[in-house]
Amino acid sequence: MRVPSQVFVNVWHGMPLKAMFYAETFERDFNLPYNYDDENYYLIATSTVMRNALAACFNQDARRIYVTGQPRNDKLFKGCDKKIFKILDIDPRAYEKIVLFAPTFRKLEYDGRIISYKFNLPDFNRERFQDFLEEHNILLLVKFHPVEEKEATKYFKDLRNVKLIKTETLQENLIDLYNILPCIDILITDYSSIYFDFLLLDRPIIFITTDLKEYKKKRGFILEPFEFWTPGPKVKNFDKLLKELEKTIKNPNYYQEERKLINDLVNYYKDNKSTERVYKLVFED
Repeated sequence: MRVPSQVFVNVWHGMPLKAMFYAETFERDFNLPYNYDDENYYLIATSTVMRNALAACFNQDARRIYVTGQPRNDKLFKGCDKKIFKILDIDPRAYEKIVLFAPTFRKLEYDGRIISYKFNLPDFNRERFQDFLEEHNILLLVKFHPVEEKEATKYFKDLRNVKLIKTETLQENLIDLYNILPCIDILITDYSSIYFDFLLLDRPIIFITTDLKEYKKKRGFILEPFEFWTPGPKVKNFDKLLKELEKTIKNPNYYQEERKLINDLVNYYKDNKSTERVYKLVFED
């Protein structure tokens, strides 16, 4: 419990694509440990659009949410931190492209098993994917929720051109995904809001949407329509994933206009000054 004079800055997990709390499509009990009437409480956003989205999720007065950008995104403008390659014992110069697969955590199951580590594609073909990575000289980095890492490790351990980034590894080396994102050429995700941050780098994004209808019904989105807010090809089967990856490799400007549109809506600031703005908000307001 904090003292009255203590300042609390809520940077949250990121800007919301999925509905949260008061905006969720189903009823559940939750307790938000924040006193929104406290003058020393600050909630930050990356744009006016995101300020309104957070206001709906937290049932907060939008005038008390401040557009500063997220401090963690300042790392994106420092360039690739090659420390991760030393940790994973990789020479990045040996590859043409580096791809990151970073899905959101979910409990949706197919055939009784969570299959995020199979790209959420029931028809995922491990051998064909291995051949594709080698043929195109791609290094695939994968980062899952800690709950899924054990199963994913077993699945990917024998695949060449693939490295699993474990949460424990990041923690032990005092780094996070935002040290790694500047090293990435292509992001593959599903409903994770990590792509809002990745937009600041203006690089291609592929969305895997196999269970979009069910996910929308069970969880819901704070930003609609989903197709507008996700500036990249949508993939629902394995063949489509390979085709879209190939298109993106050949043309990094694929979906560039759509990325710019959404980036302008969700990221008002496109610089490395978000930490500075939060500091000024707290200490110079």
